[in-house]
This record gives sequence, structure tokens and C-alpha cells, in this order.
Amino acid sequence: MRLITVKGPKGSAENIARIAFSVGIAEISVYQKRSLRAGKAETANDIIDIETATPTAKRFIDALLAAPFFDQDEYGIAVRQPRSIISSEKLSKITCPLAEPDIDILEELWQFSHVTLGFVGRILIGAVLLAYGMIQFKLLFMIAGLLFIPLLPPMLAVGFGTWTRQFRLAMQGMFAFIVATLLLMCGGVVVALMTSPPLLYNESNSLLTGLLISLAVGIAAGLATADDVGRREMIGLAATAQVAILPVWFGICFVFGFPVLDGMPASRRALGFVVNVVSIVIAAFGTYAALRMRSLYRLR
Repeated sequence: MRLITVKGPKGSAENIARIAFSVGIAEISVYQKRSLRAGKAETANDIIDIETATPTAKRFIDALLAAPFFDQDEYGIAVRQPRSIISSEKLSKITCPLAEPDIDILEELWQFSHVTLGFVGRILIGAVLLAYGMIQFKLLFMIAGLLFIPLLPPMLAVGFGTWTRQFRLAMQGMFAFIVATLLLMCGGVVVALMTSPPLLYNESNSLLTGLLISLAVGIAAGLATADDVGRREMIGLAATAQVAILPVWFGICFVFGFPVLDGMPASRRALGFVVNVVSIVIAAFGTYAALRMRSLYRLR
């Protein structure tokens, strides 16, 4: 369910109302308010409030962004998610959870792709816990570390940004992922320097198994980000398990030395890491395409 507030120039309410009615919205609220901007004269704006189901909100916002009169400098859109809505619409219709508005996904992925102090801290703490768990083969430490590491959103940002032509988001997601990978390796190095061999955890999947799991994770993750009831945390854990372990393993092995493993040398593991990452991105890209996410190139 969504509450949508659209701010437009005075007199724009009729154009916005036509778009709302054309996508199946039965009722809107319109009022005016004064707007003050730094260094500019006071203006009057039309404000349109809409309460509707999530997929209807997506159709409305897609149509509004594609309208020839829409200009980001003159119009604003705010979307909120309420706990409940009681209106003339049937509950079976208004509670439909799929698919979320494109701009909801866009801004969520932007938030998770910023490389902030919090991002760096979570990655390093997760890497330390994961590395210790791998050296001692303590699964609880490994799971705890994986829960801290936000690797899935940057990969989704690359797929979503490429499909919707938000290339700045795709580049930001790629940058965040590279930074995260380097931090994971650093975490492995630090823990290895503070402990001693051997490294007890050396398990890995075959290339084919990793490919299939990564494709499934990418599809599930793309669906979850577009679904109000998607279980994103558990899918994020699955994706992190596919990707985060190897950089930490390499960081540990830079200190301990690389073990001799039959059928899975370090070069093959590195190839598997690349295959897993690319598979998740491609699967997410295809999922967003299947969900008919629109091009957002007009938004900056």
C-alpha cells in the first residue's frame, strides 16, 4: 500500500488527476500550499494526495514520470508506506504487494550503495567475525559475520541501474562492491596476523553449482526488492554467503599461505567468485526487466 503526495505548479492538479484516473485510481485529494525557497519568490503549488495499492501506485508514478509536462525542477513526488488503509477499495485489491514503484527501489538501492563510515564499519566487523569463524571452523561466528555484510544491495544496484538507465547508480553500486571486497580481504589479513594456522574452513562449490545458486539468489533478490512482503534479509544472507567468503579466504591465505586442494586451486576459486557476482547481477537485471521496471533516465 502506498500514500503518494505530488507537488506541482499551480493549475497542474487537473493533468495529474487525469493520469491518476487513467490508471484506476478512483479518488484523489487536492489542495494548495505556499512554498518558500531560499533566494526565490514565494510560489503557490497544487498538492495531490493519493491512497492506493502498491501496483497501482507504480502504474501512476510510471505514467507521471513519462508525462511530457513532468519536470523534476517543478514537480515533486513523495511516497510513504502506511500500516493500513480503509477506503472504498476492496482489501483484496489494496493489499496487493507486487510490484513496488520504481523510484522506491531506486532510492533504496542508492541508500545502501553509499560508502559511509557505517558501511565500512559493518563490512570490517563482519569480515573479522567471518575470518575468525573460518580459521577455527566455528559456524556461529561465520553466520554472525555474514549477517553484518551488506553485499547484495550494491550488486542489485548494478543490475537495476543498468536496466533503468540510471548509470550513476550502477557505477556507485560497482564502486561500493569493490570497496566492500577489498575491506573483506583486509579483514581476513588482520585476523590471520593475530592468529595462527591452519585454516580449517576450505569448502567451496563447483563452478556449475555456484552459477545455479547465484542465478536463483539474483532472481529471488530482484523479486524481494520489488515486493512489499519480500524477505530481503534472508535472501541477503544467502547472497553474502555466495560472495563474501572468498575475499576473506584470500585475505587469510595471503598470510597463512595457499593450501593445496585437489580440484579447486586458488585461481579456480577466483573464477568462481567472478562467476557468482556476474550471475547475481545478470539475474537481477533480467528480473527487473521481467517486472517491467521503466527507464528512469529523466531523474538525476
